[in-house]
Amino acid sequence: MTKAKGTGRKRDADGLPMGRRNRNPLLDSRLYEVEFPDGSTDAFTANIIAENMFSQVDDEGHAYSILDEVVDHPTNGHALLKDAGNFEDRNGKRHPRMTTKGWELEVQW
Repeated sequence: MTKAKGTGRKRDADGLPMGRRNRNPLLDSRLYEVEFPDGSTDAFTANIIAENMFSQVDDEGHAYSILDEVVDHPTNGHALLKDAGNFEDRNGKRHPRMTTKGWELEVQW
């Protein structure tokens, strides 16, 4: 198993999208171009892509991935400053504010 990225619909020599949409997924013949990490590409039908996606989900619809590492964590300018990262409750006790507002996390799975 390897990851790949869909890059768009596969097109014929006239530039028209290949395959036809159908309400019945088994009859949907649309072709999509898929690019693999090594740069190679291949074409897959919509139902093959959907079947692969559904095979990665449990009976309750949960998918599981393993986080390898946080690669980068830039701020978009709206992150809370450290001194604004706390709040005071009704009793005057300070608690850390749990938020990722303003941070953009780039992760490797």
